[in-house]
Amino acid sequence: MMALQDPLLGIVLDERYRIEAVVARGGMAMVYRGTDLRLDREVAIKVMHAHLLSDDTFVERFKREAINAARLSHPNLVAVHDQGRDGDVVYLVMEYLESVTLRKELGHRGRLSPRQAIVVMDSILAALEAVHAAGIIHRDLKPDNVLLGTDGQIKLADFGLARAVTSATTTKTLIGTVGYVAPELVTRTGADARTDLYTLGIMFYEMLTGSQPYTDEVPIQVAYRHVHDSVPAPSESRAGISPLLDAIVLWATSREPDDRPGGASALRTALTEARMSLSEAELDLATCDGDPTAHSPVLTATMVIDEDPEQPEPKEPRARTDEIPYLADEEDDDAERDVDTGAAQDSRVAAAGASAGAHGAAGSTGPGRTKRTRMLAGSGGGPHGGAGTRPGGRRGPRKRVAGVLAAAVALGLVAWGVTPTEEPMAAVPAAVAGQDQRDASRTITDAGLEVRTHEVFNTAVPAGKVVGTEPGPGTELAPDSVVTVLVSKGEELFGTPDTAGGTEEEARTALEEAGLTVGTVSREHSSSVPDGEVMSQSVEAGAQVPPGTAVDLVVSKGVAPVTVPIVTGLEYDTAFGKLTRLGFLVAKEEKYDDSVEKGRVISQWPRGEKEVGPGELVILTVSKGKEPADGEKKDEAESEEKTD
Repeated sequence: MMALQDPLLGIVLDERYRIEAVVARGGMAMVYRGTDLRLDREVAIKVMHAHLLSDDTFVERFKREAINAARLSHPNLVAVHDQGRDGDVVYLVMEYLESVTLRKELGHRGRLSPRQAIVVMDSILAALEAVHAAGIIHRDLKPDNVLLGTDGQIKLADFGLARAVTSATTTKTLIGTVGYVAPELVTRTGADARTDLYTLGIMFYEMLTGSQPYTDEVPIQVAYRHVHDSVPAPSESRAGISPLLDAIVLWATSREPDDRPGGASALRTALTEARMSLSEAELDLATCDGDPTAHSPVLTATMVIDEDPEQPEPKEPRARTDEIPYLADEEDDDAERDVDTGAAQDSRVAAAGASAGAHGAAGSTGPGRTKRTRMLAGSGGGPHGGAGTRPGGRRGPRKRVAGVLAAAVALGLVAWGVTPTEEPMAAVPAAVAGQDQRDASRTITDAGLEVRTHEVFNTAVPAGKVVGTEPGPGTELAPDSVVTVLVSKGEELFGTPDTAGGTEEEARTALEEAGLTVGTVSREHSSSVPDGEVMSQSVEAGAQVPPGTAVDLVVSKGVAPVTVPIVTGLEYDTAFGKLTRLGFLVAKEEKYDDSVEKGRVISQWPRGEKEVGPGELVILTVSKGKEPADGEKKDEAESEEKTD
């Protein structure tokens, strides 16, 4: 099949920017490689999809990206040169970097070595230092927005969702990428620079393990887990990852912003110190046997750049920026948050504990994992306490190292089966599905949890009965956490549209839009309904029926044809009466015929037994008898004149 060429290829925008090749397609825009004809340089041109031009929200986001990016200048940020509109083409002009996204590179490699992941993190954090210093938070960090150049450059792009810190607080609808969203964005409790650090912690986890910590086909489930669960340690998914890196991931992804690093610089410093503390074997935990880039101090894109941007990516689906479900922040602050004591630990004890943790974490498969995650993510501050500071003064480099190593000590102890005493958790009851709403609510309340109800359609569970809970049975939550009870509204019914009088195509469209399907289509003649229009349907218009119900249609074939009777040989008067009773118009012509008796039909047109529409004209040729001699013809003609 012939591929359709992009209509923008080859055009020049505002007599300056020539569009030359497709680079990538996004949900909001297409990105092209082009040339700035005035400055004779290669540029990237981002063009908003035409169908979004009527949406003021998207146009505003597009313009805001140019404004936010233009305020920033940093080697790890994609520079925006210009913004404009040429007719129906709204566009940004940006720095062009021959690159692939971190998303595609992860799809190609599967995951990164710790050394490579730290290289990427360092570049992104360097960019965020400039972004946050300008009073902007990105809000949509994800691998899709990190570019890996073929020359080793790493750049952060896409400021379409960025906001000034003062304006990025509560909104009723949040747009973002649910797999990386910070809890405070979901609960609408405000956002600041630490919001970006949570997202970056999720990305660090994904670079180290090859997958996100929370995945589900239902976005609200993922958002719910960001709010209510603690991110697990990467070593639980990939054996051999150092407890130091586990601690940094858990520090950055703490659910409470106050428990995260105080800023991009604090997290960047912790990563630098961790890299200095890790052995070569820990840093070069290869993505696969024989990976030639595992030991490289820079990360260069390895997958083929020149590929069809329309083709799906090999392993990971594109993380879509979308509306994130609203979840009110129902959780009280965790009561079990530990007091920060890690920074005061003796460095010799911390180092010994880190060594034990590195030995035990790789093989830990016991039940201590859940408690370990809660302890590290819930403990105040840095990798083991404080948001990079302590009361009375700023933490120095040596104390920050001690804090990171202290977290590793805790992780190592848990890996050996030593866990601190914690307050008991409340588990979501398992035996509520199928119960009445009142009984299920009582069971959950008795378990020490709060209840919220939400009605859903369900074909299998009767109306009024419980379908299930969110989160699911057996999930451990802090006491008084909210559990949503899903109550069935029964089977969802749809109204049947009236298709009579429309065409078959119109009827199909109406039924499909109503959630129904077209069943059997039969065709019948009708004297009142024009050809091609729907005469009737098997389900009465307005009837409430289950989704997917098949509706049969009867479509008109127009007026039924009539068979012309054979009237040749009949007396004209007889033939005339027979034809007119069937609705035909009759015309008569006469001619002499030696073989047919005078007054009888010699021939007819249309011929007998032919099907024609009612009211058609039938022409009858009637015999005048034998042709007379010349003298008789003269007498006959005179006689006809006298008759006239």
